[in-house]
Amino acid sequence: MKKTHYDLNIPYSGSVDRIAIDKLKLILSRLTQFNECTIALNYKLESLNGKNIPKLLDTSIFDPTSLNSKYPLNIYTRITVDTNDLIDNKDLNNLKKKFDLIALRTNNLNVFQAACHAYDIDIISLHCNERLAFELKPADVKKALERKIYFELCYAPAIRDNQAKSYTLQLAKQLFEYTLGSNMIISSEAETVSEIRSPGDILYFAKSFGLPNDKAKFTTEKYCQQLLNSRAKQ
Repeated sequence: MKKTHYDLNIPYSGSVDRIAIDKLKLILSRLTQFNECTIALNYKLESLNGKNIPKLLDTSIFDPTSLNSKYPLNIYTRITVDTNDLIDNKDLNNLKKKFDLIALRTNNLNVFQAACHAYDIDIISLHCNERLAFELKPADVKKALERKIYFELCYAPAIRDNQAKSYTLQLAKQLFEYTLGSNMIISSEAETVSEIRSPGDILYFAKSFGLPNDKAKFTTEKYCQQLLNSRAKQ
């Protein structure tokens, strides 16, 4: 019996034009050809002022017939706050009323440390398309793990750009050293269907930076399921 495959970072630009929606349909259709899939549509927010929260897309347009799905698809909503400015936990809590998952991405050490130690978030998504401006510190990562925060690496930037591939592998090896693979998830962040990879390809990618076979599988299965289950209990 095949297990559910998870991809918790499928970018949604906010556009409802036909070209954007058709791109999304192709990506989701591809994911449903492997086995049952659970995805999170990822909305991006660069500043958090309470007035610029994205409008949710009606996901009923992604019905099995229009996607030509071979296996079932489950859709969650996620918002990623991509900022180098410190933010208020109260604003993050307001987002939880609308989105299933809250993620943060930053290239600022102070914001990263606040995310690990204080912010009420689910995911810290690491920049994979540029070099981090700071070094990961074991104490910060350990604190995030204690708070049941998950660290995300995305593989599509590494497909688009060789330099991004180098950054991704460096980050992945360092993160594995500090987490031993615990609470690490791998998502696509795919912008086109050509950037989607099969579960087997992602397993190989995870093993390439040191994850043992079971932990490599957990990055797109068990840890993603645990994250969604823990959020549902809140």
